[in-house]
Amino acid sequence: METVEHLIVGAGPAGLRAAQVLAEARREVLVLEKRPEIGPKTCAGGLTLKTIRELEALGLPPGTAHRTVGHIAFTGGPAVTLDPERSVVHTIPRRELGQWQLGWARGAGAEVCAGTPARSIDLATRTVQAGNRRIRWRHLIGADGADSSIRRALGLPSPREYFAAEYNVPGLRLEPLRVECDPDRLGNGYFWVFPHAGYTSIGAVAAKRLVRPPALCRYLDARVAGLGVSHEGIALEGATLEVQFRGIHFDNGVHLVGDAAGVPSSLTAEGIYGALVSGEEVARAILEPRYPALKTRRWLRVKRRHDRLARVLGRASARRIVFAALASLARRRSAQAPLASWFLAE
Repeated sequence: METVEHLIVGAGPAGLRAAQVLAEARREVLVLEKRPEIGPKTCAGGLTLKTIRELEALGLPPGTAHRTVGHIAFTGGPAVTLDPERSVVHTIPRRELGQWQLGWARGAGAEVCAGTPARSIDLATRTVQAGNRRIRWRHLIGADGADSSIRRALGLPSPREYFAAEYNVPGLRLEPLRVECDPDRLGNGYFWVFPHAGYTSIGAVAAKRLVRPPALCRYLDARVAGLGVSHEGIALEGATLEVQFRGIHFDNGVHLVGDAAGVPSSLTAEGIYGALVSGEEVARAILEPRYPALKTRRWLRVKRRHDRLARVLGRASARRIVFAALASLARRRSAQAPLASWFLAE
């Protein structure tokens, strides 16, 4: 049996950010990723301004991501921009983002093993099986997404209440980037069109109790056809989202970050920012137990208010009233910037 000081399960934005922080502090870090390639995931790939600031501070070259201004429609009709500055969104493929982060983590000295799932996790003995390696850890960071094996090992509920599906259509640039609410068909979810430099992501997300995944996929197919876009030969990608937050630090040196911790917003489905800051600040708290984790705490406050509104929108009787009020506010110039800041947490 080998012993590793810091074991991270999952090489998404949260796990790789945690690995980079720990490795930069000259700590021993091993990252296990079950997928054969680092990066790809069902995701629209949108980065808000606060997220792009985090990544550019780490070394992402300016201009790497495609820059656009987001538009939104709350009750049908044309999508409008709320604020040309606060509504800026950058899009980057998750494969590309993953490769940037992989380079930073490995450059700092972390060992990252793709195609190596963590099995037989035993929290009591602090051991895990990875291929033919039996590994004992001092600190274990669960960064393994919505279907987290570490979260399950902790005995935490994992309802994965939301489902998202998308088509990534190569060679297509549909502008502008837009989010369209459809309270009658998508409940508290939304339809999206996210243009990238070389393709466009077209998708939808909703709470599973309001829209069953097969119904959401049929809705998406109809919307894509309505845009005059062919998706023949293009795989439909789908994934669940864990939005139920139950904590970050646990006994026996176990920690959860990113989607495994349930930090995505259940209103906007924004998850990359929460993944980056929770991964960073969990690692810093391991290095310095009194570390205040201010960015994570601020994001969790945003998430709580988003989650409250998402719960309200889960009731049919409230949806039309709330969406109509939001549409009215979106037409008022004085309300546009505050509304954009509220949703995007800028």
